Amino acid sequence: MDTIYMDQLTTLIPKGDGVEEAMEAAVNMDISDIQTMADETREQLNKLFHGPGPDSVVFTSGVDAALDGLIRALFKDGDHVLISSMENDTVMNALNAIGHEADEGVSGGVEYTRIPCNEKGQLIFFDPIKGEKGFDAVEKLLRPNTKAVIVNHASEVCGTILQAKEISEFARRHGLLVIVNAAQTAGCVPIFMNIWGVDLMTFSGGYGLFASEKIGGFIASERAAAMLGGPDMREKFEQKPLDAVAIAGLHKAFEFIEEKTLHTLSSMGRQRVEQFIRKVQHVNGVHIIGPGYKDRIPVISIQTDFMEESELEEALKNQYGIVMCSGLHNAEEAHKTLGTYPRGTARFSFNYFNTEEEVEKLTQALWQLTVHSDKVADVKRMPKE
Repeated sequence: MDTIYMDQLTTLIPKGDGVEEAMEAAVNMDISDIQTMADETREQLNKLFHGPGPDSVVFTSGVDAALDGLIRALFKDGDHVLISSMENDTVMNALNAIGHEADEGVSGGVEYTRIPCNEKGQLIFFDPIKGEKGFDAVEKLLRPNTKAVIVNHASEVCGTILQAKEISEFARRHGLLVIVNAAQTAGCVPIFMNIWGVDLMTFSGGYGLFASEKIGGFIASERAAAMLGGPDMREKFEQKPLDAVAIAGLHKAFEFIEEKTLHTLSSMGRQRVEQFIRKVQHVNGVHIIGPGYKDRIPVISIQTDFMEESELEEALKNQYGIVMCSGLHNAEEAHKTLGTYPRGTARFSFNYFNTEEEVEKLTQALWQLTVHSDKVADVKRMPKE
C-alpha cells in the first residue's frame, strides 16, 4: 500500500526539487560562500514579502524562535497588547511568561486582550446588532498603554486566512506596532508588508516555501528594527554561526519556486482543498471546520460523528495509507474560538505535490468509514463530478 502524505504543514514531504541535495552539499561550504548564499536568500525573502530591504531580514532556528524572541524583546511591564483569538501556543506561552490576560485581577507584567474571531476564525471588527460599524469593536479594546497588535495571518488549525491587511491598517492609524505571523501563508497568498504597514513579519522556511521548517525568522520595518537594536539587530537574534544547511535548502527552494512560479505552486494546493470541500460536504457525519475554500490556505480540519480524531488518524493510515494529523495542533486558544476544544480536529494540509487522485482516495476513504459506522444515519452516496 502506497503512502499518501497529507500533513505538509507539520513536515514538508517532499521538499522542493533539489532542496535535500543542496542541504547535504552545504555541510562542506566555506564561510564566504555561506555568507553570499545567506545574503541572496535575504534578498529573495524581502522580495517575496515586499519588505523594506534585505538588511531587514533576520534568520532564526524556526518561526517559533522568532515569535518568542520578538515578544520577549519588545514588551515590558505596563504594556498592553492586542492579539487575535486565533493565536498559537507559541504566542500565548510567550505572553503568559511575561504577563497575563487583561482584567484578570492580576497586577504587573504585560497585559493582552483578544480581538474576537467568529466560529470560522475570522476577525470580528464590528457587531451590527449593537449598531457598530468599521472597527468599532476593536476600538473599544484600545487602552492608553496599548503598544501593538499581533495576528496570525492564517490558522494552523483550520487554514482560515485572517484579515491581516485590514488590522494592520487599523493599527497604523493608532500608532501601534504590527506583528503578523506569515508562517502558514508565505508562498500561499500574496503578502505586501510595506503597503499594509506591517512592522514585523515572521516566516517559516517550510510549507509554502518548500524548504525546512528548521529555518525561519522575521523581517523588520525601519521603526521596528530601531526598537530591536538597529544595526545590532542581527547580532541579537541570529545564531552564530548561521545554519548553513537550513539556509542552503531555502536558497535552493527559491530556485524551485521561480522555476514553477509562485502562482502555479499556490494554485495547485488551493485546487486540492476546493476538491476536498466539494466532495466531503456531501458526506453525512463529517463536519468541515472554518470557511469556504476561497478564504483559506490549503489546510482544512474536520470532525466526524463516527470516530474520535485520533481513531480517524489511525484508521486512515492503517487502512488506506493516508498520513494526516489529529489533535490540537499547538493552538489551544484557536480551538476554543472554533468550538473544537478540547476534542481537537483531524487536519489535512495539501500543497503542489498532492494530486487530484490522492484527494479522491481520501474522500472515498472518509465515505467508506462513514458507511461502515453505526453512528451515522442516512449516509449519502459520494457524488461524481
